[in-house]
Amino acid sequence: MAHSNKLVHNYNSNLQAFGQSGFDYVTSGTINSHTYIAITVLATAVLDVSVEAGDSLTDVSIPAGTTIYGSFSSITVDSGRILAYRLALDK
Repeated sequence: MAHSNKLVHNYNSNLQAFGQSGFDYVTSGTINSHTYIAITVLATAVLDVSVEAGDSLTDVSIPAGTTIYGSFSSITVDSGRILAYRLALDK
């Protein structure tokens, strides 16, 4: 999937780095309405993650306090709690 943001503007880079494009708090179910660039695990979570490049994850247990980075098109939380940070788009 092509995105309009390649972080060519400093303000987009800053927005991205500090999560200013928003996040989704997820305790169960699937989210796929945005592209997500980071997942922070708040309570040990079992996840299924679809990525745009690289390996997807299925039923992987990730400990609390871990952040994983990538370009995620779909995230399913089977258990636990996460924050999924959204990709910053050009404004």
